[in-house]
Amino acid sequence: MWRGLGRMFLFLFVTFGGVIGLFFNHVMRRGHTKIFGVYAWWRRQGPWSLGVRLEVRGELPNHASILVPNHRSYVDVALLPSPHPMVFVAKAEVRKWPMIGFGANLLRTIWVDRSSVESRRNTRAEVKKRIENDLAVVIFPEGTTHVGPDILPYKMGMFKMCADGGFPMTPIAMEYRNSDIAWVGDDLFIPHFIRVFGRRYIDIKVRFGPVMRGNDAEDLHKRVTEWTSKNLLEMRAEWDAMSES
Repeated sequence: MWRGLGRMFLFLFVTFGGVIGLFFNHVMRRGHTKIFGVYAWWRRQGPWSLGVRLEVRGELPNHASILVPNHRSYVDVALLPSPHPMVFVAKAEVRKWPMIGFGANLLRTIWVDRSSVESRRNTRAEVKKRIENDLAVVIFPEGTTHVGPDILPYKMGMFKMCADGGFPMTPIAMEYRNSDIAWVGDDLFIPHFIRVFGRRYIDIKVRFGPVMRGNDAEDLHKRVTEWTSKNLLEMRAEWDAMSES
């Protein structure tokens, strides 16, 4: 319990520093490259503060792309060491989270209300604009966290947008050694955080896939989901084999 509580305060301290940096760059009206630099700093410090041990295979592209990760936990956003400036698409509820929502807003996050057809349409238009402005965009196509090891159905909207616009897509697979780190159901944030991050280490595998292009939305959807599912099952098998040895 005490380790988890200590890590919570350390993570909040690091996050507060990141929000201050984002706010300063916002006030100074600096470009997104400077703003992304603050996120890159937070991404390095955040996992360290949580005791995360990260194994990464592959590299993200150094150009604008739609980054498509599966979604396990609220920690997922800190596991993407992109060499290219990027923004996130996130559900509108996160905007109300203390400090996290404010920082994400300063990071120029695109907010979507998935229950609103108009909001989803506006989100696709905003994503298209960001890609055309040479920014990578992170979209969690499951729409919510899932314990796995499989994935929830990926929404088709962004695949149609990428096929129509000729935008590249990069699949990402993330798997935690302890599946209970996934934040699902009615579990409250603070008790869940203290419980799971009370462990000595949090082991996570991340794989970055090949850049995929195409003008057929269904084919793109098939290739991205098949790559992600295959790699998630492989990583789960690797974790399970380590637990049995």
